[in-house]
Amino acid sequence: MESLLPQITETIAQNSLWAGLVLFALTLLEALLLVGLLIPIVGVMLMAGALVAQGALHPAEAILWCSAGAVAGDALSYLLGRGVGARRLSTGLLAGHRRLFARARLLSRKHGVIAIAAARFMGPVRPFIPIVAGMSRSRPWAFQAASALTAPLWVISLLAPGYLAARNLHLLQTDPAAGAALALGAAILAIAAYAGWKRFGPAPARSARLAV
Repeated sequence: MESLLPQITETIAQNSLWAGLVLFALTLLEALLLVGLLIPIVGVMLMAGALVAQGALHPAEAILWCSAGAVAGDALSYLLGRGVGARRLSTGLLAGHRRLFARARLLSRKHGVIAIAAARFMGPVRPFIPIVAGMSRSRPWAFQAASALTAPLWVISLLAPGYLAARNLHLLQTDPAAGAALALGAAILAIAAYAGWKRFGPAPARSARLAV
């Protein structure tokens, strides 16, 4: 999938009418169980942020379409978990991903709805949280509310680096102070992400014992 990134970029840049739908589809697929592990979403969002900075994509359009795709993908995964159940999934689709599934279960048990927000910034474990919420019969309205509220924050956090890099490329070359400010901002975001992972991420040994 990584090799398709240049083609995706060109498609979005040259077909503004389809850009929103393409971003919607990619963020939806990224939120789905297993399929999401194959989507280079970080690269896609960095590219989209750069296109926003260049004026090829409207910022509100990018945020709305990407957020809608993420929420729709989470909802589909939630319904899958609710409809199929833990036993059938753990011996089928999830059989080869027991460690990630165990981490998602522990995170969900420990933090409930908060896990939905935290998992958005935790890489491979993210697609597993909605399906675990469905398996555990979490309240649909609470799940959807948490998903809808956190999706735009997740989208903006991924669009911002590409946007800032493209927008301030010339400024970085001519103004060292601006470069230092951006570097400081990136460091703060990285520290915040790491702190969130340490706070909400389950211990590997304990996760393994919870695998089903």
